[in-house]
Amino acid sequence: MIVCLRTVVVPREWRDRYLAWIGAGRAIRQQHGILAELVCEPAEPGGDIVVITVWPSHEVFDAWIATPHRDVLPASEVHQAVSYRPITRYEVTGGYLNLPGLTACDPSPQPMPEEPS
Repeated sequence: MIVCLRTVVVPREWRDRYLAWIGAGRAIRQQHGILAELVCEPAEPGGDIVVITVWPSHEVFDAWIATPHRDVLPASEVHQAVSYRPITRYEVTGGYLNLPGLTACDPSPQPMPEEPS
């Protein structure tokens, strides 16, 4: 199993649309083997978002990158509105997931706090 991390700069006005876009792409990504995709925002407002994806292998991830379905994504308005940094791949060599515990969490997007006036 591999984990891919990518920093993404999402303009504030595009945040909700970006999160919806990630959700809308779930089915096609799962058809191509993705195991998980997590969008992580910093606890303090103003930092970059980190997107974590989990794949069964480098081969499955490489096949996704090469598919014509993936080529459609950069053409979207949302994809064009954000800035992507390079993807870093990591081999999963240890650790664990508490799958029953994860079902108790609600990863639904929460509204961002308003900036002070």
